[in-house]
Amino acid sequence: MSFLSFFLNDFKFFLPEIFLATSILSLTLYCSLVAPSRDLGYPILVKSLNKLCLLVLFITFLLVSNESNCFQIAYQNTFIFDSLSTSSKQIILFFTFACLFVCERSILENKINNFEYLLLILCAVLGLMLLISSYDLISLYLCIELQSLCLYALAASKKDSSLSTEAGLKYFILGSFSSGLLLFGLSLIYGCTGSTSFGALFLLMSSVDNPSLNLILEVLTKALFFISLAFFFKVAAAPLHMWSPDVYEGSPLSSTVFFAVVPKIALFSVFLRFFTVMGSNFSSFTLGLFLFFSLFSAVVGSFGALKQKKLKRLLAYSSISHVGYMLLAMAACSFEGNQALFLYLIIYMVASITIWSCALSLDSINSKSRFKTIADFSKLSSLNPLLALTAMLSFFSLAGVPPLAGFLAKLYIFHAALCSSIVIASIFSILTSVVSSFYYIRLIKNVYFEPPRVLSSLGYSHLGVESLPVPVTKECSILLGLGFFSLILIFFYPTPLFLLSQKMALCLC
Repeated sequence: MSFLSFFLNDFKFFLPEIFLATSILSLTLYCSLVAPSRDLGYPILVKSLNKLCLLVLFITFLLVSNESNCFQIAYQNTFIFDSLSTSSKQIILFFTFACLFVCERSILENKINNFEYLLLILCAVLGLMLLISSYDLISLYLCIELQSLCLYALAASKKDSSLSTEAGLKYFILGSFSSGLLLFGLSLIYGCTGSTSFGALFLLMSSVDNPSLNLILEVLTKALFFISLAFFFKVAAAPLHMWSPDVYEGSPLSSTVFFAVVPKIALFSVFLRFFTVMGSNFSSFTLGLFLFFSLFSAVVGSFGALKQKKLKRLLAYSSISHVGYMLLAMAACSFEGNQALFLYLIIYMVASITIWSCALSLDSINSKSRFKTIADFSKLSSLNPLLALTAMLSFFSLAGVPPLAGFLAKLYIFHAALCSSIVIASIFSILTSVVSSFYYIRLIKNVYFEPPRVLSSLGYSHLGVESLPVPVTKECSILLGLGFFSLILIFFYPTPLFLLSQKMALCLC
């Protein structure tokens, strides 16, 4: 029997990943031949390549959707394909499509003319898709490294900017340290159990109740500690968050949008599956660890954003506080907590992509090349009332104000935590959520009430604008409209998201 015949059915489940990898190689070859061509005039391929990348993501989405009802553990228990992996891949592909769809003008304005930039995003998506399906410690580590190396390069992709280079270097050094912690923890698990498969680990953990095995349990507890530290670093949970504001600020805006929106659901999915596999032997240890980092992240994210003036750093600290609420759902260690986590992640991604679309729409003639600040929202309502209304709804949704989707997400997080008797931490998180509402309301005050800076030399003082605003692109308009209606409709009709999050959470029971 040939090798291909032995793994014939396994290859069918890898069709989306195989198609995406083949497309990346084909586009690399195409761009390498066309970009340096003297006969074609050394063309800049950003626009055409962006359209091709969108097409590749769309076809990959269709291929993933074709496997929506499957369950398979493939390649000697190395990868798993179930509703959790399929739904997470669909969400990643959809939001990556949205990021590339809305960021084309930003890429051109930042003069990122190298075609490798877009291909690195596709490589990162490939790594995230493989990471979600990982069912083995080795594949888990390799897939994390694949997507991390792409993110390091994306952070430093603006070659003429010292801040971008600094962001990429910081991300690379600290990311390498976290990868070392992860690898050390995984090696401890393999040394104690002799296996790297999640399935084998689940069987071993369910039978480890002999008092004579206390030494092994102690070593595994230390391994879980190091793996948890690596996970908390990857999702930017405080106090392992220090890289996040600097990387968000120094990276090109298109890279920051991708960092902020896409990777979190893959990381939470695979690590939630891992901690579920490790079983109830370490439930008290993981509970204390998750609660500590949850509360620390909520406090640092809420109070750290109060003094921020730059939009990227403010949203970075906002992301840290939201990670705290997600970790609170993980600490619940229940089906309701897992469902609330996935529901929160989806709604957070919708609100985030809407806010970043608003940020991409704030360009003016004199502000294209500088970082956005909260002052750029000043009196936005007089220039573009619809954009101002969308920004207001997005910020209110992140703050958890009803009747918006963000309120529903936080409500189910706290409900799941209270059902698991996590009362004090829930009350504390609610109080920090009230504090974080301050800087969201401050942004909304700028949008509607803050007097704008006047540039009288251009003769537009009657408009009260710093300079002529650049029209909102068609792509941003479409995404802003979708985000605007989604944040409202999800609150009044959340059934589809409830069913989706329930289907994803059932895979972990």
